[in-house]
Amino acid sequence: MKNYYVELMKELLKVVFLSKIMVTKTNKKEENIWNIPNFLTLTRVIIAFITIYFVFAGFSFLIIAISFTIGMITDFLDGQIARRFKLVTEFGRKFDMIADRLLMIGTVVAIIIDMGLNGDVSNWFGFQILIVMSREIISFPFALIAFTSGKKIPHARFIGKLTTFLQAIALPLILINVIYPELNFSIYFAVVTSVVGIFSAITYINDLHSLGLGKEDN
Repeated sequence: MKNYYVELMKELLKVVFLSKIMVTKTNKKEENIWNIPNFLTLTRVIIAFITIYFVFAGFSFLIIAISFTIGMITDFLDGQIARRFKLVTEFGRKFDMIADRLLMIGTVVAIIIDMGLNGDVSNWFGFQILIVMSREIISFPFALIAFTSGKKIPHARFIGKLTTFLQAIALPLILINVIYPELNFSIYFAVVTSVVGIFSAITYINDLHSLGLGKEDN
C-alpha cells in the first residue's frame, strides 16, 4: 500500500511538471501560479487519483459518485474564483484542462476496466457512460495536439461549461442507477449530456482552428 501512494505522488508531480513545461513554451512572461484557483485544480487532480483508487479498491458506487462530484465542484470553484479575482493564468487554464480530463476520463476508464470486466456494470450502463463522454471522445485528439504544440488553448465557452456541468450530474446518476436499477432515469441525462457534448466538441475544434491549430507558423 505504501508503494502505491509513492507511485501516486510521482504521477501527480509529473502532471504538474508537464503543465508548467507546456505553458513556458509559449508564455515568456513569468506567471504567479501560486494561487487559490490552481490549488483547487491541484486538489481535483488528487481527488481524481483517489476516485480511481476507490474504483479499483472495490468501494461502493455511492462513495465513487460522491468523490467524483466533489472533484467536479472544485472545477466550478476554481474557475469562478479565478475570474472574479483576476487570477487567470495560462498555466492555470492548461492545468485545469489536465485535471478535468484526468478526473473524467480516468474515472470512466477505471470503471470500464474494473467493473465492466467484472460484470458489475451492464452493457446498458456502460453505453450510457460512453455517450456521456462524447465531448472527450471527439475532441481529445485535437486537444492533445494543441496542448503539446505549446500554443494557447481556447477560452472556455458557455457550452463547454454546460457540458461539464451535465457530466458532473450524469455520471454520478448512472452509478446511482446501477445500485437502484428500478429507477431507470439516468439514460435521459446521458442522452442530453451526449448531444450537448457533441456540439461542445465541434465548437472547441473550431476554436482551436481559429487559433492556428493545423496552420503552419510563419
